Order: sequence, then C-alpha cells, then structure tokens
Amino acid sequence: MYVSSVPENAEFDFVIGGCGSINGNLFVRGDPAEYDSWRAQGCRGWGYSDLLPYFRRLEDYPYPDGDPAVRGRGGPIGVTRLDRFDELADAFVAACEETGFRQLADYNDGSYEGTFYLQYSTRNGLRSSSSIAYLRPAQKRPNLAVLTHATVTRVLIEDKRATGVEFSVGGALRQVRARREVVLSAGPLQSPKLLELSGVGNGEILQKHGVSVMHHLPGVGENLRDHPNVRLTFECAKPITINDVLRSPWLKVKEGLRFLLKREGLLTICSATAQTNLRSHPGARQPDLVLRLLPVSGKDRYARTARYGLDPFPGFTFGVTILQPRSVGSLHLKSRDPLEQASMDPRYLAHEADAQLFIEGMRLARRVAQTPALKSLIVRETRPGRETRDDAALLDYIRETVQTSWHMVGTCKMGVDSSAVVDPELRVCGIAGLRVVDSSICPTIPSSNTNVPSLAIGEKGADLLLEAAR
Repeated sequence: MYVSSVPENAEFDFVIGGCGSINGNLFVRGDPAEYDSWRAQGCRGWGYSDLLPYFRRLEDYPYPDGDPAVRGRGGPIGVTRLDRFDELADAFVAACEETGFRQLADYNDGSYEGTFYLQYSTRNGLRSSSSIAYLRPAQKRPNLAVLTHATVTRVLIEDKRATGVEFSVGGALRQVRARREVVLSAGPLQSPKLLELSGVGNGEILQKHGVSVMHHLPGVGENLRDHPNVRLTFECAKPITINDVLRSPWLKVKEGLRFLLKREGLLTICSATAQTNLRSHPGARQPDLVLRLLPVSGKDRYARTARYGLDPFPGFTFGVTILQPRSVGSLHLKSRDPLEQASMDPRYLAHEADAQLFIEGMRLARRVAQTPALKSLIVRETRPGRETRDDAALLDYIRETVQTSWHMVGTCKMGVDSSAVVDPELRVCGIAGLRVVDSSICPTIPSSNTNVPSLAIGEKGADLLLEAAR
C-alpha cells in the first residue's frame, strides 16, 4: 500500500507527480562524496556506487558522448543538456572559467565540482515528471488505484505493526487494510506529520496534542534541512533576457514559435541555464557553494510580472546557495487536525558559519561579474548594489532577502543511531510493516537539487519492497 497525501480543501488546480510536476526541473544527481558520507555513517547500500545503477536506470541520456558506464539510456526520465544555450549563458560559463573554476562536460558523470551548462528533466522540450514517466504507463494495471482529493489522516497501527491507513474523502472517513506493508511517500513536510498523527514520534510532542503514543521515536520531524538562497541581480546591457520576453508581445510570439517549431528556446527551461559548484576555500572537503545563472531579474524569485516586481529593464540573476548548510530545523504537529499544516522552523542562518559562507559566496559572485567575459553585458548591479560592500551590510541584505529553494529533506532521517527514524532498508524503527520512501529519509542534502535523488530513492525503495515480498 502506497500513501501520498493532498489536502482535500487545497485551493489550487490538482496535479499529480509531486515536485517533479511543478519544480525547476533541473536534472542533478548530486555530489558522490555526500552519498558516500551516508554509507560511512552506517547506511549500507547508500553510497554513490550503490546508487549509480538506479541513476542509470531512471534516465534517458541520449547523447553519444555520454559514458555508458555511468550514464543510462532508455529510462523513463528524459534528459536534455543545454550547450551553448545563449549569449548570456556562454558569457557566464566563460567568466567562471576566468575566475578559476574548470568547465565540466557532464556534471552528472560523478565529477560534480566545476562550471557547466545545466541539464533538464525534459524530452523534446516537454517536462519529464514522475507522473508522466512512471504513473501514466502504470495506470491500466489492475493492482493500481489512484484516489484524488483524498487526505490520509493516519496510519493504522496495531501491536506496533502498520495494518492500513485511514483517509478522508468527501468529508467521510474510510479505512483500507494492507496485506503486507504501508509505504509513506508524502514528502519531507507530510510524511513526518502523518507519522506523528499515527502516534509515532516524540512522545512529549504527541501527548501535548492529545495523540496516543504508539511508539516513542524522537527523531520524527527533526533534522529538517533546506537550501537557503540569496540573490544578486544585474541590469543587462542587451535585451536578451526573460525580462524582455515577458514585457514584449512580439518576443512572446517569437519564443512561442521557437518552441512549437523547433522545441528550443526559453520555453524549454525553468529560468536557469548555467551553474558552478565550488569550494569556498581550498580547505573545504567538497563543493560547498552554488553560483547559478538565471536570465531573469526582479525583487525576488517570484517576480515574473511587473505587478510582482519584475524589473522594467533587461536583467539577470546570480543565485547563491549553500550546499550543506549547518543550520538544521524541525517540523511538528500543531494539532490533531490532519488538514492543518505542521509547524515548520527551518532556522535559516541559525549557524554563524552559514552567514559567513553566504558573504563569501556573494563576494565570489561579484568577482565573476567583473571578469572580461561578462563585464561587457553588465550595466550595473541592482541588488544589493555596489554601495552594499562591508560584511555587516551584506549580512543585513542576506537576512532580509534569504528564501527557500524548496529542497527540504531529512525529517524522517535514515540511519543506525538513536536519532534515526528509518533504517537503511527504509523501515520505520520500532514499527513493523511500515516504510518511508521519499526525500525525508536523506540524512543530509545530497545535491544542489533534490528531484533526481528523490527518484533514485523511489527506485531503490521499490527494489527493497520487491526483495522483501519475495
């Protein structure tokens, strides 16, 4: 039995497929060193070499120069790589090389550290989501039933064994029983909430909200990790950005025709074209910062129209992200109401090292902007502006503008220690017949983007389930 959860009173158009149906759509496997750290912490079977077969299985990388030992063909998720995408992306890549960051031909071949054009989870310019790639081909199977507008309220547990789930549909509570196992795949913000509603979690927190304690598991809802993001924006010297397209009916038509006739152009991407994974200093054990180019600018990452703060001139953005933030948050119930969002505190910048790393990242971004390759395309820095120079002023700007990257993971941490929620087989500690298979099991953030790691977790989780069934 597979359990996802969508609130029945949600005020949005219904979409199936999780973040893969609405996300930035970047295809990023992640840092091999981070997966290897999971294995070193006792999560046997979760090192990069262990996961490589799953990465290869899930992808369709149709490029003849792709190394068949590390890249897959014919998988459900299409991969498109941007190469010489446009003048701005080319200038950014050249500028990063001038700054000293090597260019990578394929950052998903295990190299990871360096500068590159991004790869997208697309096929023929169209999104290749888990819904399209996995669910759609399985819809006619007799052993699959998809219930929409149904909200899971709790897992049914008897004598410390999961026996089914209770859910609400049309205002009525219903139950369905599991013959073998219950699998939670509701994501890092919902899976821990469902465990707590089911009586699995920190007993003190559960009792506070009147939930009967089935099993005291204090790690549930802890270890919340995310990628905080800050931005520098620039006015571009040429009308070659998304800003120009969004403000011009003619350019909109032109981009539409490029997409319809050639499956190319800005409508094939989600606002990012190139990136650098880098070490903030020579002593860092692995890349710890991301510098990403987005050919659009505005007051924040939501600005796509003048009403919401899109700049009235050609503009682009450098996104600065910490790959492994030391600030760790939590997420817990606010009440027994399954429709009420859990209380989340990501604790961004709680650790001083994160604040200092952001300052270093912004200074590195300014160095890239001043290189000959990119300088001719820049009229001025618009945010935070050149007047924001010393550490105190930069930190004020960071604290005022920091935003989520929607890369939350870790709230049902996998491990072998006392803080673990699931073991390396993804079984919930102390509860038989119950697993969690989603990005909430990640001990740390494995990548600059979390969609492809989540798919690999799903692939490996499916193998674990099949092995147990045999």
